[in-house]
Amino acid sequence: MGTETDDRIIPTAKDAAAARALLQALTPRQRPKNLSLTVERTEVPIPDAMVPALVEAAKLISEGHAIDVLAADEEVSAQEAADLLKVSRPYLLNLVKKGILPCRMVGAHHRIPTGALISYKRDQAPRRRSLEALSAETQDLGH
Repeated sequence: MGTETDDRIIPTAKDAAAARALLQALTPRQRPKNLSLTVERTEVPIPDAMVPALVEAAKLISEGHAIDVLAADEEVSAQEAADLLKVSRPYLLNLVKKGILPCRMVGAHHRIPTGALISYKRDQAPRRRSLEALSAETQDLGH
């Protein structure tokens, strides 16, 4: 298993390889019905509702990312939301003001659903990858 930092475990190369093997086994075309795993010689069923999260976790670990689990129906403060998205609090509040992210006011405090944050981050991933590729290309050209 990888090394621990805070509550997250940084995956090792061995973890990433195992996650890639799991992803191959869980591709949608070949996804077996009634998934289970064996724990100390006891077969334990994996709930169908858990499979998409398992696939997403395997994708992230296969790329070497540490992961964390959040309940999609919970709400977090504006600062916690900004931290999850790795943006500043003012930038996050601008997203709320523009209606890009929903929020609920509790007194003077913003509460943002984690499900909305996850969706936003997932929607932004292709854009972020394009910007990273463009930046790398610019670096290669010596600018």
